[in-house]
Amino acid sequence: MFVRIFLIIFAFVAFSYGATFKDILEKAIEKSPYLKSVKASVNSYEGQIIQAKRIFNPQLQVEFGRLVSQTESGFALTNLQLSQQLRLWGEKDFAIKSASLRKQAQEYFYEAQKRIFEGNLYQLFYEVLYLDYLIKIKENELSLLNQLKEFIDHKYKYGEALIIDVLRIDRDISIVKANLETLKAKKQAKELSLFAFAGIDPVKIEGNFEDLTFNLNKPKNLPLVSYYELLVKSFDAQIKRQKALAKPQISVGFVAGEDEVDLGKYEFGVNISSTIPVFYKNEGQIITLVNRKAQALQRKKQYELQYQAQLKAINSQIEIFKQQMEKIENTAISKLQKTLEVAQKGYQEGTISFLELSTIRKQYFDTLGLKANLIWQIHKTYGEYIKIGGFSK
Repeated sequence: MFVRIFLIIFAFVAFSYGATFKDILEKAIEKSPYLKSVKASVNSYEGQIIQAKRIFNPQLQVEFGRLVSQTESGFALTNLQLSQQLRLWGEKDFAIKSASLRKQAQEYFYEAQKRIFEGNLYQLFYEVLYLDYLIKIKENELSLLNQLKEFIDHKYKYGEALIIDVLRIDRDISIVKANLETLKAKKQAKELSLFAFAGIDPVKIEGNFEDLTFNLNKPKNLPLVSYYELLVKSFDAQIKRQKALAKPQISVGFVAGEDEVDLGKYEFGVNISSTIPVFYKNEGQIITLVNRKAQALQRKKQYELQYQAQLKAINSQIEIFKQQMEKIENTAISKLQKTLEVAQKGYQEGTISFLELSTIRKQYFDTLGLKANLIWQIHKTYGEYIKIGGFSK
């Protein structure tokens, strides 16, 4: 009995603490199928490094001839050649360097995809908090309306309120309730999207929606730019390798052949052979690599310019949103809150109508919603900052 009670209390306490964005991100990075697939592509380059370090397999050539004489006939080994191609002119080093640089570049590509994943996850997480924030606003509005309804019903009972006020308060309550149910449905759907995107089981989440302490410093290393920088270096190594392969390729080997006169006896020797690159010197491969290098350089420049523009726009947008939010918070909301308090007292005292009170109430809660939307826009914009290489809180 005691154990059961303990487990119930433990489960209640465990569920009462929600998962922060950092908690969800750590689990998502570990379990996300998409990130796992990108990581697998990074690991696949280990095979290219092993291949670059390889030693060519030796080649074996064997010849048999038919022996025909007055006393015997049959098959006999007439020639055997064993040759080994050498990796000269630094070709092996260039191959290893190119494969290693390509693997490093893919690691930066993985990092870029992880940042994009993190930015999207951040936006989904804070959209859920945004909807939760709107739900609380609507719940507060509904609570205010319910209190007002009690007051109106009481006044109507004693003939001090008009039937139209009763109908209006019932209509306003029904509208707010409908909006509240819609927001709850949207929040539930967005939560499902969040956990599906993260690749984790649903959990209770928590976070301070109004916390806007961001680090908007320019990222030192932009992953996708570093990716193209290493690609360029990899292409340089590949070009040098193709030039090395265009030089004479030498093979050394062992030769054993049957004496043509004295059958059954063999001669042994060493064989050295070489290609003679007279007609073709890998021009096609080199031209292809040179153009791929040029393409990578241009994409690197494009992303650098694009990131500079994005960072400038993000800083500008967040600053504008913060200024608008502070103005609304320090002027409109505070004034409307005081006006609403005065209007409530005025309606209770009979100095203003219910319609005037409803107008002020709607302005106040709409302004709270506007402030919430500005906070959400700031979080959404910060998600874009994370995607291009920034860091979350």
